[in-house]
Amino acid sequence: MDIAGANTGSGTAVQLYACNGTDAQQWEFAPDGTVQSLGKCLDVNGGATNDGATVQIYDCNGTGAQQWTVGPDDSIINDQSGKCLDVPGKATADGTQLIIWTCHGEENQRWDPPA
Repeated sequence: MDIAGANTGSGTAVQLYACNGTDAQQWEFAPDGTVQSLGKCLDVNGGATNDGATVQIYDCNGTGAQQWTVGPDDSIINDQSGKCLDVPGKATADGTQLIIWTCHGEENQRWDPPA
């Protein structure tokens, strides 16, 4: 999970990208239920709850669009929508924008927690 171009502006896409160890790929699960990187929160664009809604970084504001839970299958679930963070179509290309989608437990919705 990577912030496109390491851009800290609200609305910047969160994408799939090869691991490179940069700060744009360092994420923290905060005690308040948010997932944060570069001083911003992982956010569902426009607070949408539909399958295919894109995710971005945004100023932390406490809305449901920014509340996340790690599921028992290591999925990352948006609390407001009940949908999982998803790599659309099981894509593998760098730059693929992440979305939310109905949880189905397949590999493209699993987070690999650090050891």
